Amino acid sequence: MERYSEKDLVKFGERIKKDYQQAKLELKMLRDQVSELSETMSEGFGADMGEDSSSVSQLELLSEQVLRKRDLIQDLQNAMLRIKNKVYGTCSVTGKLIDRQRLEAIPTTTKSVEGMRLEASGQLDITAQDIARRAVERREGPNKIISKIKKPPPPPRKVEKKRKKPGRKPRKVVEEDDDLI
Repeated sequence: MERYSEKDLVKFGERIKKDYQQAKLELKMLRDQVSELSETMSEGFGADMGEDSSSVSQLELLSEQVLRKRDLIQDLQNAMLRIKNKVYGTCSVTGKLIDRQRLEAIPTTTKSVEGMRLEASGQLDITAQDIARRAVERREGPNKIISKIKKPPPPPRKVEKKRKKPGRKPRKVVEEDDDLI
């Protein structure tokens, strides 16, 4: 499996760390804006419908931006994990190296242009799971560093003695006197 050199991975890691710090700052600013807008909305809400609808629209827009920024941060963290595992820059579809220019433009990408085309066209006869499985079988590739967790065997079953179900005891017939008169 092809890989980028340690030197290249360090360069990519520095770029991703820088982007991560910037994204964290932007997320904090967006969250501050959301809380500020929420406070101002609660004070005079209902007085002017035009202003209220504008405030609600702004709040929705800011909330969407917060979600996108959180997704970007998660993608950057995943990219750092791939760098740590030395599989950064390897296409998850084809297993080939992703072009350096593509990684510089989109550092969180996991697919090469060829891999994206194959995936979009539906011509895939091999999936990323197949590539990963084959790599494990060869003891190289994406799962080389990540250790496999073996499941412990299930505990032995206890053999329970069958207990007799408590049954109903037959009723004792009580003879009553027919002395109704």
